[in-house]
Amino acid sequence: MTLLQNMLFWQDETLTKEERTALASAQAQDSFRRGNAAWESGQQDAAWDWLERANRQAADNPHVMFALALARHAVGDVPGAILLLETLLQRFDFREGWVLLTTFRQASGDGGGALRALVKLLSCFAATPESQKLAASVCRLNGVALWGFLDRDGLLKLAGPHVPDKPEFRLDGVPVRAVRKQGGWSFPQGWQQAHLLDVRCAGVPAVLGSPFSIKDFFSCDGMVSAGAEGLEGWCWHPYNADCAPSLTLCHPQTDKALLRVTAELFSQSVSSDQPLARYRRIFVPWEMLPEGPVRVVGPNGQELAGSPLEARLEWRSAYQTAQMLNGVLPTAPIKNKNRKIASAPSLFLPLPVVDTVLAQPDKSAGRQPVAVIIPVFRNRGVTLACLQSVQETVAGKKIRVVVVDDASPEPDLVEAVDIFTRQHGFQLVRHERNRGFPVAVNTGLQKVSGCDVIVLNSDALVAEGWVEELRHVAYAAPDTGTVTPFSNDASILSYPSADKKNRIPDDEETKTLMLEAHAANAGQAVEIPTANGFCMYVRHDCLRQTGLLREDVFAHGYGEENDFCMRARALGWKHMAAPGAFVAHVGSASFGGTRAALMQRNATLLERLHPGYHAFIARWMAQDPLFEARRRLDLVRFRSQSARKGGKAKAVLLVTHQHGGGVERVVQEQAAGFQKKGVRALVLRPAHHGCVLEDAAASADAWPSLRFRLPDEWTVLTRLLRAEGVALVALHHLEGYTSEIYKLADALRCPHTVHVHDYMWFCQRISLLGPQGTYCGEPDVAGCQQCVALAGRNITEEQDIPAYLARSARVLEEARAVYVPSHDTAKRMARHFPTVTFQVKALEKPRTMLPDAGNAPIFAEKYSALPPVGSGVLGYGPAQNALRLRLCVIGGIGWEKGYGVLHEAALDAALRDLPLEFVIVGHTPDDATLMKTGRVFITGEYQEKEALSLIASVQAQAAFLPSIWPETWCFTLSLAWKAGLPAIVFDLGAPAERVRASGRGKVIDPALSGAALNDILIKMDFTA
Repeated sequence: MTLLQNMLFWQDETLTKEERTALASAQAQDSFRRGNAAWESGQQDAAWDWLERANRQAADNPHVMFALALARHAVGDVPGAILLLETLLQRFDFREGWVLLTTFRQASGDGGGALRALVKLLSCFAATPESQKLAASVCRLNGVALWGFLDRDGLLKLAGPHVPDKPEFRLDGVPVRAVRKQGGWSFPQGWQQAHLLDVRCAGVPAVLGSPFSIKDFFSCDGMVSAGAEGLEGWCWHPYNADCAPSLTLCHPQTDKALLRVTAELFSQSVSSDQPLARYRRIFVPWEMLPEGPVRVVGPNGQELAGSPLEARLEWRSAYQTAQMLNGVLPTAPIKNKNRKIASAPSLFLPLPVVDTVLAQPDKSAGRQPVAVIIPVFRNRGVTLACLQSVQETVAGKKIRVVVVDDASPEPDLVEAVDIFTRQHGFQLVRHERNRGFPVAVNTGLQKVSGCDVIVLNSDALVAEGWVEELRHVAYAAPDTGTVTPFSNDASILSYPSADKKNRIPDDEETKTLMLEAHAANAGQAVEIPTANGFCMYVRHDCLRQTGLLREDVFAHGYGEENDFCMRARALGWKHMAAPGAFVAHVGSASFGGTRAALMQRNATLLERLHPGYHAFIARWMAQDPLFEARRRLDLVRFRSQSARKGGKAKAVLLVTHQHGGGVERVVQEQAAGFQKKGVRALVLRPAHHGCVLEDAAASADAWPSLRFRLPDEWTVLTRLLRAEGVALVALHHLEGYTSEIYKLADALRCPHTVHVHDYMWFCQRISLLGPQGTYCGEPDVAGCQQCVALAGRNITEEQDIPAYLARSARVLEEARAVYVPSHDTAKRMARHFPTVTFQVKALEKPRTMLPDAGNAPIFAEKYSALPPVGSGVLGYGPAQNALRLRLCVIGGIGWEKGYGVLHEAALDAALRDLPLEFVIVGHTPDDATLMKTGRVFITGEYQEKEALSLIASVQAQAAFLPSIWPETWCFTLSLAWKAGLPAIVFDLGAPAERVRASGRGKVIDPALSGAALNDILIKMDFTA
């Protein structure tokens, strides 16, 4: 199998912004292509290496994962292959995945697991000759006598030693007759709309694969839009990909079939996360299209995303505008270049309008009753939760609730909604066919004419007070047209983060967030560019002037509320956020897998209808007018943590940088220690123009708006920290802050400790590397000044060296304690600050750095039969392993960590063809340059939990840590020892001190490089 077959995701011209983010870098694409090339040339070991690397670089990209599953299986890592497939199949339902999972499980002796996977394959997917052979083999091996499948034409076929002559069939529980045809059975017309086909023999359910999912088998997924030359898009049958979908273009009102087309050719312009997706192109030129809007319906009777639409709407509008500007309004059909143009269409579908387009908002309008409109379509559980929360908050109030069932395809949802609305007095309106969110909303609007309305998604959760707060903001100003609350998923109104995915709150959390939002921002109103349609309060007078949602353009939804708001804005209405209300939002419960495509299509339409729309939104977002409201809510929630602990809880503040690494690890471990003692651990990090405050017990983005501009908001920050009862400030790293941070403990009137992680206290380059990129030797003040003048600073401040040293000395001398990780660090610090006492405190306990005996058998069992990482890429197999020295380099290898040293060593090894090579378990700033030498392979960035396994898989004789600065501890040295590897280190800093003390490695001259270094390395003996 060709790994790149149909994996068009990797073609640069098809990548979306989101996909580029997922890829992370061009290196991931390169690794994937190299892996595929190695696979196709029969180099399975090399393919495995490259694809493992790509999988780390591409953040679990599904296409890489699928290719890697094949490669793992090829080199013997069957459990690893199965794990990847199981992970993929939880996200994507695709035939090839189930085929491989069935095959791999059976091959590994898991017959029961193979049968479970085979059931999914048979019950949903159209059978191919290969899957039929697989089913026969697996059933024979596991003693299954009868199984069934649907072929690509939809015929049900049974197979096995004893196929019955007269099986019984039930469609959704109702007995049906079948006709024998071409070795199988066909069913009555319309059976494609059923959900399940149950096959029984003598009343006993004995057919493997039954019940068959008819709903899945005939499903048709796709997207249509108006292109430059006509109607275009893509579609496919996800469960029958070899079958070309036949589509029908219908009249939107009468459902009369106007045109039938078949999507034959495969599309190479659609990118997708789904592995091996086989999208087919849809194109209908203008000349073939009927007049006016059309519905595009798949063979299962469901509309494609983007339908209904009118492909020529914009062209028609431009033509009519030209006619109007010439003083001619067409009153009859006009012919132009063989294209029939109807008389002026109703571009807006309005409610009765009392004002002209140029009228200003009616500022004298009084308040009207409120009605809530809830369109429903899918997801019974989420929908009922929404209805229940609405019922609890409107009970006993004069608020109408209209539920619009947009022809839900889920019978259990239809029944449940019917019961609920009758029990609680909600008005229920049903569409005979699915017409999309804008039409459903318009249906509701026409039922409550004259009312203020709240359009609410069926995947929202509300809490007491939400209507009142929205209504209060709506009438706080005479020109307010719409109001939207905060939510976890509401684009520019999302909270706590506006640019990251937030966790979905449950019912109780929603109630708490509503209370906290009200406490923080009650009555506040912030102007926003547009409302968000998941929960949009619209005043009756704004609605009367602006009209209905445009159902002729936005099809099933996304963007229709933005268009409404832009039209209202043109009439003088404003749109407000109500940050004093919070409504939870599950998000996209009704749109399924076409969400991204539909959003992109409608975003393009919005820009066409309202030129400059996206730039308008971008300017507003850059100004971030909702920041203060988010921060007030963050502060309320942040302070509530102390209240739950009973007043002023004792707290410590850990001050650190934002670069992660070993410093972050120490900060988190120290925070955990304080928390065990019942002390609240707060963490302060630098941020743009200031700092951000976190609680170590919460997620890092729990309160992202607790940002403070420094020095402007220094007083606000210190007041908050005093209110939290901070009793100790632990200074871990001060890079990235303004000078005020050095006075923080004084401002809080509490003691501080200092934890030394590097040499920023006296070296403005932090790592003691001079202008030549080597250890500077720690010169006097004049030497430091010259170094900074030539090489620059690695800190954000620009301060004279003597003043910088004097300030550091004061902070260190006044500290309750100054901790350093090693004796070497203590000596270096003492040379510059002789009046300070430094306490040596190791960052890890000796017993934690011993080889992990508990994992050793796992390593041996998992990797003894596999080629070591890098063996395929570096060109030799495990049998020749003893002929070369393989060194494992661990971590992120930047310049100070020895990138230059490795490059010189690799070049020399290649030029002299030395028996020496390096595998970097980690990453570098420039992987490609190192790997071009042919003596380096780089695995890619790893997760901490997989570090030991990955190091073990390298099967190296030793670890080489080429760091050229005097490190203060070095966690990667500990990793090497835990993996059972001796370490080679330069005679610099804590690593040399630790190797000498333990005897677990070798210390070499830091002046060695290139050929001289290699000559030393290849003579080393690690057999003892």
